[in-house]
Amino acid sequence: MVGIDIIEIIRMQNMIDRYGDRFLKKVFTDNEIQYVSNMRRISESLAGRFAAKEAFIKALGRKVPWKLIDVLQSKGKPYIEYLGERYDGVSISHERAYAVSVVVI
Repeated sequence: MVGIDIIEIIRMQNMIDRYGDRFLKKVFTDNEIQYVSNMRRISESLAGRFAAKEAFIKALGRKVPWKLIDVLQSKGKPYIEYLGERYDGVSISHERAYAVSVVVI
């Protein structure tokens, strides 16, 4: 199964500005928040992870809580951990305005 998602990075920044930690803790895991905390473009990285979570849900074919989907990195390559399973078929890309992700399960 394949899932794809795209998000405007400004939309992610607006959610962070408006809801702050409440939004972050609702959508992202502690691992994800910690990973992006030292980056220059936090909203860009979070938008990519959000797109990966949405693409994973689409590939899975059913709604699952965002916090159960952990988008991680290994040697610069993203992967997803969900319920103890690792999914390597993850691609994330972004440019100034958009972040996109494709997930293959």
